[in-house]
Formats: sequence, C-alpha cells, structure tokens
Amino acid sequence: MKLFKLFLLSTISFCFTLNVFGQDIDLVKRPSKPNKSYTVGILEPNMAIPHFVAQAYGFVDEAQILGMKVIIYDAGEHKNIAKQVAQMEDLIASKVDVICIVPGTSVTAMAQIDQAIAAGIPVVNINIMSDNQKVLGRIRSDDYEQGRLQGEYMVKALKGKGNVVMMNGVSGTSAFISRSKGFLDYVAKYPDMKILSQQWTPNATDRGLKLMEDWSQAFTKIDGVYTGADRLAIGAAQVLKAQGKKPGEVIITTVDYNDDTERFVREGWISAAMAQSPVLMGRWGIRVALAAIQNQPIQDKLFTPNFVMTKENADTVNMNLIRQPKGWRPPL
Repeated sequence: MKLFKLFLLSTISFCFTLNVFGQDIDLVKRPSKPNKSYTVGILEPNMAIPHFVAQAYGFVDEAQILGMKVIIYDAGEHKNIAKQVAQMEDLIASKVDVICIVPGTSVTAMAQIDQAIAAGIPVVNINIMSDNQKVLGRIRSDDYEQGRLQGEYMVKALKGKGNVVMMNGVSGTSAFISRSKGFLDYVAKYPDMKILSQQWTPNATDRGLKLMEDWSQAFTKIDGVYTGADRLAIGAAQVLKAQGKKPGEVIITTVDYNDDTERFVREGWISAAMAQSPVLMGRWGIRVALAAIQNQPIQDKLFTPNFVMTKENADTVNMNLIRQPKGWRPPL
C-alpha cells in the first residue's frame, strides 16, 4: 500500500507537516521465505533506550516470519566501544551468516566490519551510520530532516524570535550530528533566533534534567529547547514543570515517540516530537540481510518514514511502525 508523502494538518495558528520519507513502507519488500534457515547477528548500542527495543522487535519478528534465527547483543551504552567490538568478534567467531550493526558511534568496530567481510559475512548498517564504506543498506531515518523540521517548528512557534538552548545528544554519532546540523541550518536563516548554548550529552533523562537546571540558572529567558532525542526532552520538561511553567510556555522539540514521550506530547510539555519508525528499521534490516546472503542487489541509503507528532495529531499515526507490542522483551 502506498503511503502518502505529505499530509498537511492545522494546529492552533499555523500548519505543520506530517512528513513521510522513504517513499513507502514497502520500499524494501518482504522476500519469500528461504529454504534454508540462516542466522543473523544483531548488534544494538543501548537497549535501555526504548527506540532500540522497538527496533529489536522489528529484527526478531521479521526474522521469525522468514524462518531466520537471531543472536542479539546489547552494548549497554553508545560509548561502550570495546564491548561492542568484542560482541562483533564473537559473532564473527560464531560464523553467523550475516551481521546487522547499529554502531554506538560512527567509528565503532570499523576494523571488525572489515574482518567480517573478509570472512564472507556481509554487514548491514542500520540507524547509526558507520564510516566504514563497505557496509550495506544504510537503513535509517533522514536525521538531517528531523533536525530541520524541529527548526521549522521552533521558528514558527516562536514567530521567528527567541532564545534557544540545544541538548544535541551523543557526540560522535551520525544521527545526533545530522539532527543538530539540520536544526542549526534552518534556524540560522532567522537572525532573531539566538542559540544561547548547546551541549553534547548522552541521551538520558537525568542529563536533560541537569542541563535544564543549569541553563535555567545561567540564562534569564529561555524560549525554546531543542533536544536530539526524547529522554533529554523528558528531563527538560520535568524541570519546567517543577518550576511552575505552563505546558507550551517553553517550546520543546525532540526525536522519537516512546510511551513517556507521547504522554508529555499529549499534555503539551513537549511541543513536537519527530517520530521515527524503529520497528520498520528492524524489519528492513532483516530483509536486506537476506538479500545480502543471497547476493541480490541492495539499494544504498534507505530512509524509513518520519512523523511530526503534536498533541493535535497524536491519534493519526500507525504505531505498529514505531513501537513493539506491550510487554515484549528482546531475547538478549
């Protein structure tokens, strides 16, 4: 089924866009179930983040549909480079048929990717882009566009004038780098939009809370908060709530749309969340992995859909693309 590419929806005083990138949800079509059962090694950077749990569900469920086995490793944190390297070496030693890697940073396991390929194990790259040019698929959201859309929303909400702080997210990680660049490039066109401060930080609620507390003391007026991911936005929103602010008094934008994020969006504390399609990322990862095993042609740079979520359109999106079923846990 074709998915609309652009859907306009009205908010209180202006229109925002619900954009779907990647052409359609069947851009990477499900192949036929192979006669042989293959084993897929999957490397996730931080399963404490709900986004990666939803992604893992996409991997596992799609593999089950196609009769494939999965081995999932969790590095526990984006910066646990040594751990993810060791996990990839385990997968190579186990002689899995293919590896799907979501690297913690863009330079994680560069040598191990070469080792896997030399051993005849193709490597499919999902979500966070590797600097190794030999990976396949490069399945992800358009992160630059997510940041640009946050900039567009922020500028419209503040009518082109305001003081903004930026919680960029994890340093050295392609997704966060591209998002912050997209935001800055858009906001730079409006000279009355001032960036008071920006900080690279792990995507954790306590880090967002601490940064918002610090900035609230350092600056007399903050009109907007850009965040590279939703745990930071939740931390920032908790501080504003404790300070007695009203929902929407300070505009907060973010990426991802987990259960807690949805609640803050519906209550108005988070003004807009760029919802990715992590379940679909996992599904496409398995489909591309099978294509790689079977030496079929693979398109490069595959973008999954994004959705601009606000409290006005919170009931309009197919959540099966975004979240795992309630109660599902990954078989680590």
